Amino acid sequence: MAMCAIDAQAKTKKQPRTIYYIVCGSYSSLEKAIKHSEQMSEVMFYPVYKTTVKGKTVYRLCCQCYYSKAHAEKDLEGLLSGFKGDDWWIWPSKGLAKCVYRPLSPKDGEERIPELRPLSKPLTE
Repeated sequence: MAMCAIDAQAKTKKQPRTIYYIVCGSYSSLEKAIKHSEQMSEVMFYPVYKTTVKGKTVYRLCCQCYYSKAHAEKDLEGLLSGFKGDDWWIWPSKGLAKCVYRPLSPKDGEERIPELRPLSKPLTE
């Protein structure tokens, strides 16, 4: 009887929610990702997230994230279209990605910008 309860719990375990990140650069080393983040920080401030692709660790600069792929696409084509380059794309991550670097905030030059938090609606009207 106890075995059935364990099986039922295992089957109902929730999977992490997919989070859709707008990526503006992907790098094979943390150093390269940080360098690019620092070069861009006079205009926009991009934290670096770590993930694994085909067994290799990669570091991605991300400018925003969303609970909905449609919302990410809307902002990528709308509000962020003036900033984006050819290498901007949407990354579906299983749950929140691991943030490994946050640039300094322009507020005081000592505090780091916060990690991205998923938006429930697009910024673009």
